Amino acid sequence: MWHQYLGSLHRVINISAEQGLRGTPVEIGVAATVSQLPIVRGLAETLVLLSDFTLDEVADIRLAVDEACSTLVSVAAPGSTLQCRFTVGDNDLLVRVRGIAAAPGLPDQRSFGWHVLRTLTDEVDATQEPHDEAAAGYPTIVEFRRVRGKA
Repeated sequence: MWHQYLGSLHRVINISAEQGLRGTPVEIGVAATVSQLPIVRGLAETLVLLSDFTLDEVADIRLAVDEACSTLVSVAAPGSTLQCRFTVGDNDLLVRVRGIAAAPGLPDQRSFGWHVLRTLTDEVDATQEPHDEAAAGYPTIVEFRRVRGKA
């Protein structure tokens, strides 16, 4: 069944690529668990491969997406989800990952994971909103930008 889902996902991405990926956000929502990270990484990898990023850039983006998602999974409220948005521009990729943190506080920007994000991206930022009763936690967002073809 999992392979059938990825096959369908691949067809949707191919249709989007034919119509032009640039400027059209691609979004996916997954449970905020480590077991879902391969799905998000796979989508990110496919999008950047279809968008003329180099293989080195693809590897960097895949790792940055993994780190951004892992950062939010590590603080996620039980039963919450991650919402991931990828927007391919003419020269860059914008990634926005939103999750619900169980406790207040931004990701530790002195951590190794944050260092990885800063190293692999051109811009990275984290924000957190006040407690949301409906979501039972603190909406937290990690966003980054990666420029294509940068030396």
